[in-house]
Amino acid sequence: MLKDRLKEIDLKLTKLAEYLQVSRPTLYNYIELYDKKKYGQINAKALGLFNYITENQLAGKRNVVNYIINNLVEVDELANSEEQKTFRQIKKCIIENPDSKKSKFLIECVTNGAMDEIIFYLSDVMS
Repeated sequence: MLKDRLKEIDLKLTKLAEYLQVSRPTLYNYIELYDKKKYGQINAKALGLFNYITENQLAGKRNVVNYIINNLVEVDELANSEEQKTFRQIKKCIIENPDSKKSKFLIECVTNGAMDEIIFYLSDVMS
């Protein structure tokens, strides 16, 4: 079952819904449809991600986040050129060296709500 696999890799459904730009109820519906093999009723981005997750049993959270960054997030969706530049730098950092401490930290910041306090602190320090 897909939901079990998502839990196994510790990918929060709230965050996954954000990545896929769908509501949580829609995501739950997609997961249910996927488990029932009703693939034609699932958004193409979600279906591609679900297939990646289920077909790559050794893939962990970091691999899934890399997949999302490389395949689901469009730089052009960002509001302005400065955000686009920043996103490209983050993406390049993670793609070029996904095992670096910096990449691991960036991935944890994006995928782990527990990191929010650290991010807020660092933001305050930098201001």
